[in-house]
Amino acid sequence: MITTRQAISSDDEAPTLEPVRSRMRITAERIGLQAIRAIVHDFYANVRRDPVLGPRFETIIQDWPAHEAKLTHFWWGALGGPVYARYRYRVVDTHQLIDVESHEIERWLALFTDCLRARLPASEADEWLGRAHAMGGSLTQAVGCR
Repeated sequence: MITTRQAISSDDEAPTLEPVRSRMRITAERIGLQAIRAIVHDFYANVRRDPVLGPRFETIIQDWPAHEAKLTHFWWGALGGPVYARYRYRVVDTHQLIDVESHEIERWLALFTDCLRARLPASEADEWLGRAHAMGGSLTQAVGCR
């Protein structure tokens, strides 16, 4: 839906009308695919070094570049970007298979929060974090984490 708002020109003349989306631009477009890719890469580098998550991921992920590519696409789509790959995401099933625990989800979210806050402006980090925390809460409930 397109609406209009008043905008003042640089020389303070009479206001003009300019089109504005009723919602902000899609988060994926504002952040950009390259930035999402870099954030996913940096985040999983931190995960591999983490004393809680590193050993857990080491037993699960054999191909880090493939994992990061899949997660980049996951976040691109989750943030509103158009699909560009044919991945099937079975988030709940995958996490049930590895018997994920609630403290692991909490640790993942803490590391993700640090990474996003270091790499993005606050508004974009907050928007992405809102989605990550909602997913974390849903995942915790769905897999019956202890």
